[in-house]
Amino acid sequence: MGHMMIRDIDETTKRNAKLAAAANGRSLQGELKALVDKTYARPDNERAARIRAMSSEEFVDHLIKVANGATLEIPDRLIDNDRDIFSAD
Repeated sequence: MGHMMIRDIDETTKRNAKLAAAANGRSLQGELKALVDKTYARPDNERAARIRAMSSEEFVDHLIKVANGATLEIPDRLIDNDRDIFSAD
């Protein structure tokens, strides 16, 4: 695994990164590594490929599972063909 060094970081930026790391329960190095991985990871990783391959319905089901079984009932669509949509009074 490679190493990186970034020099001349603004103190405010560094402080904000430390605060974000603490809020996420990580060290500063862990926070920056997660950010770099999230930003520059290869798009062909297995999880992303599985999600891209899902249909819309499968993706919604996946999101519901992630939300610990939330239920969502979609009512039947009712169309009233006798209704005047653009009536003028």
